[in-house]
Amino acid sequence: MMNKIKYQVAPGLENLETWIRNLPALFPDNGETIFKSRNEVKIFDVGEYQLNVKAFKVPNWINRFVYVYLRGSKAQRSFNYARNFLSLGISTPKAVGYLECLSFGLLNRSYYVSLHCQHDYTLREVLWYKVADRDEILRQWTRFTYEKLHLNNIYHLDYSPGNTLIKRFNHRYEFNIIDLNRMSFRKIDFEKGLQNFRQLDTDRLTLQLLASEYATLRGQDAGKAMRMLTEFDLKNKASRHRHAKFKKAIKSLFRFGRAV
Repeated sequence: MMNKIKYQVAPGLENLETWIRNLPALFPDNGETIFKSRNEVKIFDVGEYQLNVKAFKVPNWINRFVYVYLRGSKAQRSFNYARNFLSLGISTPKAVGYLECLSFGLLNRSYYVSLHCQHDYTLREVLWYKVADRDEILRQWTRFTYEKLHLNNIYHLDYSPGNTLIKRFNHRYEFNIIDLNRMSFRKIDFEKGLQNFRQLDTDRLTLQLLASEYATLRGQDAGKAMRMLTEFDLKNKASRHRHAKFKKAIKSLFRFGRAV
């Protein structure tokens, strides 16, 4: 068979199976887009449910094979990791299902479906000084990262500020982790744990707060933590700068080619 679909629905949500099976036809012209870049995220109201659907871009030719036969697609991994998170008591939007479109045995489009998570802001707004009680939120988030992720041997490979959704309950905060398709599962030592904060792209005072809090949680020296986190932060910023320069150079070459 040239084209087929593969899908899975979470237990207890089988009433959404038909809707999920029809996602390839429904997604392009329905729902409300809330994010669009390489991938697209839409919200759908389906009966009593508000569903969040992430459509992953078609992978390159190598990964079209790898994601079917060797590793599992990003949609499948998101689904499995979300269920694993929830079993460990780690907040993440409830997994509903995933669907893969296969063409000639290779992955084409794939979709991950979860319940839409209402939130007050993301960690990005906190880091940008747009939220009151900022320091307390960051302390609680650091503790959450250590106790919920690192002590469970979970290392989020895309732990960027937009991937933590925050809900406020008086002076307590709930952190929901999203974009789960890139995870590493390993024992996380002090250095590796600090490295998980490298993608925050924030100022020195904030790094100092995070380093001090994480060092306290792990019974380590705060000065050592700050030196290590500063180094990770500088390396990440330098890498992003090189990547931006490379993309700019490539775009310039294309513009020059069209002009010629």
